[in-house]
Amino acid sequence: MNWRLLYSPWAWAEWFRTTSARLHAEHVAWNLRAVRPYIQPRMRVLDVGAWDCRLARAVRDELGARVTAVDVVDKNCTDVELRIMPAPASLPVDDDERFDAVLLLYVLHHAADDLALLREAARVVAPGGTVLVGEDRVESWRERVRTVAFHIWLLTFTFMGWKGRFRRIEAWRDRFASAGLAVREVIELDAEGRFFPRNLLFVLRPG
Repeated sequence: MNWRLLYSPWAWAEWFRTTSARLHAEHVAWNLRAVRPYIQPRMRVLDVGAWDCRLARAVRDELGARVTAVDVVDKNCTDVELRIMPAPASLPVDDDERFDAVLLLYVLHHAADDLALLREAARVVAPGGTVLVGEDRVESWRERVRTVAFHIWLLTFTFMGWKGRFRRIEAWRDRFASAGLAVREVIELDAEGRFFPRNLLFVLRPG
C-alpha cells in the first residue's frame, strides 16, 4: 500500500494519473485483440467513434493498416488522421472512397440514429470488406441490469451518456439487415474487466 495516499493530495493525483493511463492502455489492448483477426497489413480501416484515436494508432502501428479516424468531436491525442463528422449519422467519406474494414466499437448505443450510421458504414465499406460492431451483451435481465448500471457509472463520472438502445443479438441482426449488412459471425468477448458488461463482436459483410 502507498501510505502517502493517506495524507498527500499529490499522491492521490499521481495515483489517479498512473491508474488512468494503465486503464486506457488495457482498454486499447483489449479492443485490439478483438479486431486483430480481421485486419491485415495495408488494409484501409475507418475507425468510427475513435475518441482519442489511441486504438486507431494501435491498429496502424501494430497491425500495419492504413487508418482514418472519425468522431463528432476532436479529442485526438495522436498523429492519426481524424475527420469530424458533419452530422451525428453522416460519415465524412466521399462516395468514391472505400474502406476494407469499418470499426464501430461500442458506438451504436451512443447514437440517436444507429440505423442511419449503419447505412453509412454499409455505404463506405469496400466490396468484400468487413464491418466490425462491438456492443454490450443484454441477453438476460441480469446482463441488461449490469450494462445499464455500468453506463450510469460512466455518465456520472465521465459525462458519457447514451442516446441509443442496448439490443439482444436477434434484434441487432434485424437492425443490421435493415442497413444492408449480413452477420457472418457473432463472437462472445466476455467482459473487459471485473465490473464491465460482457461484450459481443458482430462481424458483418455487405449484402
